Amino acid sequence: MTLRFFPDSQEDTCSVSNSTDALTFTTVSVPIIGRCFNLVDLFGGNTTSGFVNQSGNLGYHPSGQRVGIPWRLENIDKYDPRANYSKVLYSQHVNNPSDKEHEPGSYGYRRINIYGGENCTESDPEGDNLLDFYGFDCFSNGEGSCGTTPYNIVSFYVMEGYFESESQQHGKCMVFARMGAAAGHQLQRTVLGALLCAFLAVWLVW
Repeated sequence: MTLRFFPDSQEDTCSVSNSTDALTFTTVSVPIIGRCFNLVDLFGGNTTSGFVNQSGNLGYHPSGQRVGIPWRLENIDKYDPRANYSKVLYSQHVNNPSDKEHEPGSYGYRRINIYGGENCTESDPEGDNLLDFYGFDCFSNGEGSCGTTPYNIVSFYVMEGYFESESQQHGKCMVFARMGAAAGHQLQRTVLGALLCAFLAVWLVW
């Protein structure tokens, strides 16, 4: 799974062909439990690889192997803490899938949430508002899926995906799906507005 982050100052849209300077995070494992990563902690340092040890979450100690999230970074020298990283290119791709469950558009091994707040929160760093977060959990094609947020991306959360057949799920997998408290408030306002219009229509008819 690979995430590439682009500043909004970059003229071209986010794409693999335009990702030479993109901040890039890659992991090949599926986490036992979810893990949050802050962009400043990753790309603001001088380390290009690391490992989140999750062996303790198994309840036993596996012999001869480490269990967790190995990760690798690219272009940490391009990180600018003053930039607005509002574009993300998500890729979770299986080469030559053997069945439909591994094809693009099916549920992937991992789910990724994108946040505008530190430590994977919905808090607006510049105010008291709540920010939507956005989710991915589909297998993608080779190019991946691009999304643009209305804010600077500050953190992201990696967790195990559902990886069940679509018949066992409600709806479809997510491709930059808008979620969170802010989205819920917007939906609530929309529903209330519709109810008010309906009430007024009935009142006028009466």
